[in-house]
Amino acid sequence: MSKNSPYLLFVLACLLLAGCSAERNNPLSKAYHNTTARYNGYFLAKEKLDAIEKSIQDQTVYDYNRPLPIFPPIDSATYKAHAADLEDVIKKASFPIQYHPNSKWIDDSYLVIGKVRFYELNFPEAAQTFRYVNSTGKDRHVKHEALVWLMRAFLKLGETDNAWQVSEFLRKERLNRDNARELYLARAEYHLMQGDTAAVIENLDLSLPNFTERDDQSRVRFSLARLYQDRGQSKEAYQQYSRILRRNPPYDLGFFSRLYLGQVSELDDAQDLNRIAGYYQKMLRDEKNTEYRDKIYYEMAVFERRQQHFDKALQNIEASLKTPGTIPNQKAYTYLLAGEIYFENLNKYDLAQAYYDSAVQVYPQQSLEYEQVLERRNVLADFTKQYNTIQLQDSLQRLAALSEGERLTFVQNLVQQEEEARLQEQAKQLEQEKQRQGRRAQEQQAAVTVGGRNNPDAAAGGNNTGGVFYFDNPAAMATARSEFVRRWGDRPLQDNWRLLSRGETVGSQEEVVAMEAPTDTAAAESEETRSARLQAQVETYLQNIPSTTLALQQSEKLLEDAMFRLGNIYAQKLNSPEDATVTYEKFLQRFPQSEHAAETHYSLYLIYSRAGSEQKDTYYTRIKQQFPNTIYAKLVDDPNYMSQNALDNIKAHTLYDSAFAQYESGEYQQATTILKELSQVYPLNDIPDKVAFLHVMITARSEKPELLRQQLLAFKQQHPSSTLTSRADELLKRYQDLESKQQLRQEAPAPPTAQKLDERTPEQRVSNSIALASARGRNTVPQQPRPLNLNTAPDTATAKPNTANTAQIGTPLDTTATAQDTAKAQTPEVQPSAVDPLAYTSAPDSAYYFVMLYPTEHAAFKDIGAKYEKYNNTYFRNQKLALEQQPFDGNRGMLLLRAFPNLKEAQAYTIKQKAPQSPIGKIRGVEFITFAISSENWQKLLQKKDVEEYLNYFRTNN
Repeated sequence: MSKNSPYLLFVLACLLLAGCSAERNNPLSKAYHNTTARYNGYFLAKEKLDAIEKSIQDQTVYDYNRPLPIFPPIDSATYKAHAADLEDVIKKASFPIQYHPNSKWIDDSYLVIGKVRFYELNFPEAAQTFRYVNSTGKDRHVKHEALVWLMRAFLKLGETDNAWQVSEFLRKERLNRDNARELYLARAEYHLMQGDTAAVIENLDLSLPNFTERDDQSRVRFSLARLYQDRGQSKEAYQQYSRILRRNPPYDLGFFSRLYLGQVSELDDAQDLNRIAGYYQKMLRDEKNTEYRDKIYYEMAVFERRQQHFDKALQNIEASLKTPGTIPNQKAYTYLLAGEIYFENLNKYDLAQAYYDSAVQVYPQQSLEYEQVLERRNVLADFTKQYNTIQLQDSLQRLAALSEGERLTFVQNLVQQEEEARLQEQAKQLEQEKQRQGRRAQEQQAAVTVGGRNNPDAAAGGNNTGGVFYFDNPAAMATARSEFVRRWGDRPLQDNWRLLSRGETVGSQEEVVAMEAPTDTAAAESEETRSARLQAQVETYLQNIPSTTLALQQSEKLLEDAMFRLGNIYAQKLNSPEDATVTYEKFLQRFPQSEHAAETHYSLYLIYSRAGSEQKDTYYTRIKQQFPNTIYAKLVDDPNYMSQNALDNIKAHTLYDSAFAQYESGEYQQATTILKELSQVYPLNDIPDKVAFLHVMITARSEKPELLRQQLLAFKQQHPSSTLTSRADELLKRYQDLESKQQLRQEAPAPPTAQKLDERTPEQRVSNSIALASARGRNTVPQQPRPLNLNTAPDTATAKPNTANTAQIGTPLDTTATAQDTAKAQTPEVQPSAVDPLAYTSAPDSAYYFVMLYPTEHAAFKDIGAKYEKYNNTYFRNQKLALEQQPFDGNRGMLLLRAFPNLKEAQAYTIKQKAPQSPIGKIRGVEFITFAISSENWQKLLQKKDVEEYLNYFRTNN
């Protein structure tokens, strides 16, 4: 060894120690820390996280009846299964951050920690970590990846506005292949949440060229193909399925791609039809598809329905429901298909209702279609109820028309027929059970034969005789599994599974007991007991027959209401004008004096008008002659009458509130005057019961008791269905009690004193004057609205609008025209005579509205009400907002959402209309205005119709 070697070793050691220092920034130090941080920390953390993600992907059970999830779903079960591994990933990723802070792998390590927080369902902390990486990172690709994950975290948090802003920022950046793919997938997830299928397809298609893993790309192609298929784009779906099959996909993905390929194939002639039908039969015979046979039968039913062979389709549906399978939610889709066939193709609504009801019980509630399925089930349930009521009451009335002897003979024959049918069903069930037991014995014998190779010891129970271990024999295993699934259903591996309810149980021991029990009971039942049971059934049926006058009247009322409601269901919910017409006309023939007669005539008028039939003139004449003072007589002349009547109802409500305020203040004469004015000016208001009952209350405090009793009886007769009827009963009972005790006063009470009348504050008097003027302003000439300044963009940075700004074209006006919740400095008292009754006020209110004024003729606002209903059901379901639409002035319509409990929520809703998921968030180049307003100021705005004046008031006072 050279004598200089110790010195060289010493120098190298010093250099190494210098490189290990975290404070140094020389090349040797950088190289050391970069290498150590990468391979001792980040690399190990990244490898373990990749393994966790692969495990989540592999354990995901896909529902191939619908597009696959864009990202593997995660929940609390997923987190718990990987909690220890995720914690270990954080420890490994924290090593570079703690010991090598000057390395270039710090950003990557923080990114890994953010992903772990995401998988731990800690989305707020994950978002904070991704923000930190984006703000401090030096590698632009790492920053881009952090932003994509930040977008995903925002979607999980429901912050769709923030997610869209991240997406728009990344649109301007140059991304690498992996980040571009993940961004397109995140955008597809965003649009899926918005219900924009076209945008989902666009982004999934853009993601395909950026995949490196073949199977991952095939899964996205499958989702794309399913979306195309659902939209009726069979050619595009066929291309995607074909490309999947060319890439040698996993078996399940290939199976379903081949299965759906038949649904989107072009069927030009009988040869093509036979080819597809034979293709399905071949798949049924393939033993590898045993667990998918229920799905194959389902697709065969879809195929037959496509050819309008509905009987064959229903046969395949029945076969699918009887076949056990492993596909998630398959029975739900099968029930739904049967319901659709009966509903849309065969118009058998009672059978459709039964299948829809079964579908709802097992349909995945997180599905986007669940609400539609539930709504149709409810409609059909109502239909079935009304239809059965008509059939039952009609039959009972026919029986009531028979003589007593004929009625008894008919019921006895009916009960005997039911008994015979019951016995036949029991015999059928017993025969089916015997057949099942025979098949079960054959299958068990076959399992013994195959497992033991006909070895007697195997038949005796040996499990390893003949040289073949039972669990190494696939045929025996398959037979045993088939037997288990057939008897107990496809159950997960868990303890006490017999005690748990997990889906349908086919051929179980419990079923056998349930089937055999009635047979044994029937055999043991004596003739005497049987006769007594049948006689009791006869008496029960006879009791239900309406044989008295009162019972017949009640039956007739049930029949009348059911027939009217059935006609409404046909016309308004089932979109079947032919059936509606028949039902309505039968209704008028049987119940010409019904309380629903006017509405029925109007419904027929509308049906014939839409069909362009001259029959509409007949019903127009009848409505004008027989029901001249009803709302329907006005609607046939003015279809927009309801919109105007809605405005009148708002004014009538305000007038009623004013009368009630006068009543509470003791000014009974003034209250009576206002109520009379309300009834004269707005005779078709929607609160006639409230008006009448307030008259009753005024009488109770100002007139003789005899008049009160007369009014209470008249109220009950004129408004039998009012919610105030119970209060009228209470008053009438109290009146009768006082009368029986001779405690009723004889004269009218003394009027309130002048001092009593002056107890109201000036503010109360001003409020009352405003209410009166607002309600009476129906005939006032509205001021012409001044043109709005639409050149400056609103200030979107804060929740409170910038008072210097107005609306931009195509953007909701960011103006919340309501009072602040906190009281402002008190103003001097003003006498009522000095106050403008229509002056806007900043006083706190009990309710606030969102208002949008828009051009009714513009295509962008077509079906705007339906769009807002869907939007509110998705994002503001808990608010329970009520929507109203009506004309406002000239060519503008008004959409009003009520009611927000305070200013803050009304402002927040108004500001959120700028977001892209809002129905108006993407409208450009059209002038429309949105604002929030208190209920009191809204009444005044309806009178003035001067929006600019109101907005100027808000800008000045807020």
